[in-house]
Amino acid sequence: MKKKGFVLLMMVFLLLSVLPASAAEQRVFDNADLLTAEKEQNLQQFCEDAKEEYDIDFAYLTTKDTEGLSTREYGAQFYIEQNLGVGEDYSGAIFVLDMGEREGQLVTCGEAMEMITDADADAIWDEISSYFSNGDYYGGMEQLWWDVDSLCADYQTYGAEGRPKSDAFFSESPVSSGGGIAMIILLAAAFSAVIAGVSVMSMRKACKNVHPFTDGRAYLKENGCHLRTNQDTFANTHTTMVPIPRDDDNNHHHTGGFSGGGSFSSGGRSFGGGGGKF
Repeated sequence: MKKKGFVLLMMVFLLLSVLPASAAEQRVFDNADLLTAEKEQNLQQFCEDAKEEYDIDFAYLTTKDTEGLSTREYGAQFYIEQNLGVGEDYSGAIFVLDMGEREGQLVTCGEAMEMITDADADAIWDEISSYFSNGDYYGGMEQLWWDVDSLCADYQTYGAEGRPKSDAFFSESPVSSGGGIAMIILLAAAFSAVIAGVSVMSMRKACKNVHPFTDGRAYLKENGCHLRTNQDTFANTHTTMVPIPRDDDNNHHHTGGFSGGGSFSSGGRSFGGGGGKF
């Protein structure tokens, strides 16, 4: 009986020792209640993968109220309060979706600022903002992760200076690259030459049955030429001007675009990132 009691006590002890650690590792904070439990778990797994594979902390935060702070400042403050980050420079990133201001911000810290530059964060937002405009919050957060994952993987392989410019969603299509443009121009020129050649051959073929006249009178109309004079009288004009009302609503009707990006300091730490309205 005592043995069973001891085993039960040990199980309770182990359970209590695991729970706080699990809670401390929470990286999805859906305070705006936008996600199902399953989707939260998927995003949580992304965050755990980031820490394991790239040695950075990654987190998601949704909120309806930033308590008077800008979205990015609120994200930085939350990052500090939750003791997020890896290493001495607290390397990591947090994506904040602010439903109050309808704004999203990817806030980076430490080495993650090199992995995900401000320009990278802004480009990611331009790609994913339409998800949030359409109410697909999980879809936007998932796509955000795949873009971040690709950037971190390239940074891990090539470093900050050697990272190729064709990362993930930044990859250049054949049309956008220099060689691709040259190829398109050459193909267009060749196609135009073929069309022009076919047109000339058709016209030459059509002209074979036409015999030129040596007498200019053959081109004159039989009854000659008659000229007629018309005269218009200008009376007056009247112009009406209608003012166009100015649109002063700059708060909630913009999709994409950079909003207050760049590096800033909070709590003694440096942060970067980018984002915008949706």
